[in-house]
Amino acid sequence: MSRDEPLYLDHNAGSPLRAEALDAMLPLLRGPRSNANPSSIHLAGQAAHAALDEARASVAASLGGWPEEWVFTSGATEACNLALKGLAAAGRPLLAGATEHPAVLETALALKAAGTAVEVLPVETDGRVDRKALKEALARHPGAAVALMAANNETGVCNDIAALTGIVRAAGGLLFCDLAQALGKLAVDVRALDVDLAAASAVKYGGPQGSGLLYVRKGLDLKPLLQGGHQESGRRPGTENLAGAAGSAAALAAATAALGGQAAAWERGIARLESGLRRLLPTVHVHGAGAPRVPNTLSVSLPGVDRDLLLLRVDQLGLRISAGAACAAGANTPSHVLQAMGVAPDLKRSALRFSLGPDQGEDAADDALRRLAAALEGLRKAGLAPGP
Repeated sequence: MSRDEPLYLDHNAGSPLRAEALDAMLPLLRGPRSNANPSSIHLAGQAAHAALDEARASVAASLGGWPEEWVFTSGATEACNLALKGLAAAGRPLLAGATEHPAVLETALALKAAGTAVEVLPVETDGRVDRKALKEALARHPGAAVALMAANNETGVCNDIAALTGIVRAAGGLLFCDLAQALGKLAVDVRALDVDLAAASAVKYGGPQGSGLLYVRKGLDLKPLLQGGHQESGRRPGTENLAGAAGSAAALAAATAALGGQAAAWERGIARLESGLRRLLPTVHVHGAGAPRVPNTLSVSLPGVDRDLLLLRVDQLGLRISAGAACAAGANTPSHVLQAMGVAPDLKRSALRFSLGPDQGEDAADDALRRLAAALEGLRKAGLAPGP
């Protein structure tokens, strides 16, 4: 990579479309099946339906479960809403971790306003859900639906979903898991995790924007959000996004196949980035340092640094990083994730997130550190950052 070429380290917000995804999508966007409805009974419709079946089978091969247990959606936000509102319609209370994505927490608030019993579960200081609090909440709400993410989008901190599912099962509950930040970064098998429902977003692993997945365990009755057709086994009416489904499946297969070597490269890159940041600013604070994290993510705070000016400066230098979750961009409120972890106010205000993507590792870390060093030096000269 050229020293002046932009360096994108915000893959948790969205990762560029993989070549495999584009190759799978193009024939369905401009070929003979491009205008065919998979629900039509003529030959063109049957061919489109076959392509949809192939995509669904590919997802199941990558993530486990039966093909018919996977529903194609417009993204993880829709999948979260479909899962949680469908469970609430069946009369189940809802428990959700305090660091869940807004697609879960804001849905929970809407359900609470509509009369569903909702409780937010605290997390430990490292970001993992408090198991004692979970057991106590399940005792108060037997048979509850529990929403717990596999990996946090801001800190990368991972919950032990298989162990948590055991706790939920013992109390007669159901577990919904947000897999959005886990796919393409961790090996995932929904059967091994024993979850009842799970959501994902294709753009996080190099699939097309506006495409997502919802896993619904066989035998689980889930009321649809919308009415108007019987597509996706009656769970999501409307003509399917055939090209999006194919691209999602192809990207997922490619990301899963590359995971072993890529994860090792990410671990080396993140370790190099963290040690380099400590040299630039010894007071740097790593969020979730004591917990398991996805290998591509580093969330830090730089005490005494004007974060907004730093982000502006590194962006001018071609380094694309973020203050946290993309869904909170532009908001002046502190990160709800760091707040739930009990992070001090000054650290919350100076938080940054680095998230590596395909083919990135130590070289990307070195390049990022070079640009960060230049940006920090400029801020120090202006009295807006402490010395090394």
